[in-house]
Amino acid sequence: MQESAFSPNCVGLNLENASFGDHDVVKDLQEKVAQNNRAVTGPDFMTVVLLENMTPDPHTSNIVKGNVQHSVEGALTAVQRVNERYIANHGAPKVKLQLANYGNGAEDSKVAVEKIKAERDREQVVAVVGLGQSLIGTRSAASDLSQDRIAVISTMASADNMNQHLTPGRGSIEGFFRITPTNADAAKAAVNFVSQRPDADVLLIQDTNPDDIYSSTLGTKFREAYNEKFKRDLAGIERFEANDESHGSGRGEYMKGMLADARKRVCDDTPDLVYFAGRGVDLRTFLNALSEDDPCPGMSKLDVLTSDDASNIVNEELPPFPAFDVRLFYTSVATRGQWDKAGPDLKAYRDAYALFESAFAGRGFQPENLVDGYAMATYDAASIAIESAQKIPMLSMHLSEVSDWIEKFDCIDPKLGATGPIAYSADPAQQGNPVDKTMSIMRLSREDRENGAGKGTRLVQETLSRPSLNAFDPRTCG
Repeated sequence: MQESAFSPNCVGLNLENASFGDHDVVKDLQEKVAQNNRAVTGPDFMTVVLLENMTPDPHTSNIVKGNVQHSVEGALTAVQRVNERYIANHGAPKVKLQLANYGNGAEDSKVAVEKIKAERDREQVVAVVGLGQSLIGTRSAASDLSQDRIAVISTMASADNMNQHLTPGRGSIEGFFRITPTNADAAKAAVNFVSQRPDADVLLIQDTNPDDIYSSTLGTKFREAYNEKFKRDLAGIERFEANDESHGSGRGEYMKGMLADARKRVCDDTPDLVYFAGRGVDLRTFLNALSEDDPCPGMSKLDVLTSDDASNIVNEELPPFPAFDVRLFYTSVATRGQWDKAGPDLKAYRDAYALFESAFAGRGFQPENLVDGYAMATYDAASIAIESAQKIPMLSMHLSEVSDWIEKFDCIDPKLGATGPIAYSADPAQQGNPVDKTMSIMRLSREDRENGAGKGTRLVQETLSRPSLNAFDPRTCG
């Protein structure tokens, strides 16, 4: 590793099992990683690299430490489950897990990518998983790794253009895959949920930060899905621009002023529902703005709907809302026990999740760490990489073929993971996008503790929603 040029942290590939620096949030898990790797001996092995922001700045980052820690726990569960079943796997190579840091905002993604590429053959890297944020830096990292035929499986990066090269005209990133649905699919699932109230007036609050491709594509795709479903436009749009640099006052203080205007717009328009197309860290500031005691004439209640970056705040206490009642909903790629209330036709999904949950608990990890979905998504990403690599004879000589085998998880033969069935389309324009993936609609409110949410906060699964509204069917999928 090397010192970051942007922060007091270390970035790159952590083969030394050293501290990532002042903001290291995974130091308590690194010994578990080291123990796993020490048990992998001899020349016949493979490595999965988990590339994330291992050092999120609590004041400016749009990812929180729990997300990162749960990602490591999910990856460890996948790797150790394979290694413990070594004999049952007929001597297939055991698996190392290596952690890599690209820093806040993926500022050091090029450093991390170059370190991974340099060690690819020696460490027998079969895939890089993680890249859990939709940013220019993570998209660039996926593109650069793909150029060297290193498979990339993103866990939570949902921006639709994450699978596209940054250079115009180059098209899709071959070798890029993801577990989470795209923003387009998340928006369709959200609109299907909104359709239960077809007459509701909906206000879109949109982050226009050009460097944050998650927020910018989320708002656009929600508006498109809404127009297609209801054959009319939204009641209104309020735009703001988040800024990671914080103008020296801390992101929260800077955004407080920005989102005060959004509250004023809510009071002026009195919508039934707000769709918030922005980061979870800024959603927190928006909710604080809504909690102000100033009355809004004509407003008695408001529903706020957003996407799964809201999982960043599930462990925090929601503010009170004295002026009018507020309910918060969000679409989630996965959550603890999400198949529990599903019908008998989805028994196979429950069984697959139960296997994962048992393995996760067997590592000594806490069940509440499954609520935000990061552990489940990272487990599935690592499992897909490992299973694909296991099918390749003389793997060490054919590391570049892993992505070819990942593509074979299609509508006919999907991977049944903890997050549900994962199938990839043969359409180049949809490179690496999971087809018609089920999402949970979660509701967060100020009530008693439940399901691992924070003090004074109640998190419940409202329902399941799909982009297409149809059950997953190999005959029509893709």
